[in-house]
Amino acid sequence: MKIDDALNGVPAIRSRETKKGKTATASAPASSGHAADSVEITPASAQLSRLEEELSLVDGADTGKVEAVRQAIAEGRFQVDEEVVADALVQNTMEQLRRQGGK
Repeated sequence: MKIDDALNGVPAIRSRETKKGKTATASAPASSGHAADSVEITPASAQLSRLEEELSLVDGADTGKVEAVRQAIAEGRFQVDEEVVADALVQNTMEQLRRQGGK
């Protein structure tokens, strides 16, 4: 197999020193002054943080009801009312569509 100048037109690769030199100058600050970053938390943001903390303390499951349903399933007496489930799904979907339409 003959090796020829198949790489004509391909730019030369720079050495690591050249890359390091450019990186060092590019990352240097434009001015010699020191700029301090600051963050300001608005009252709404602070309230949101408090509400998130309170919400994390709320237990989302009624353990008594969960246990009762579990027992009913185990005993074979748990029944699903298909109409109630269907109505709830439709209502939930309509509510989600209303929320998305308001955006």
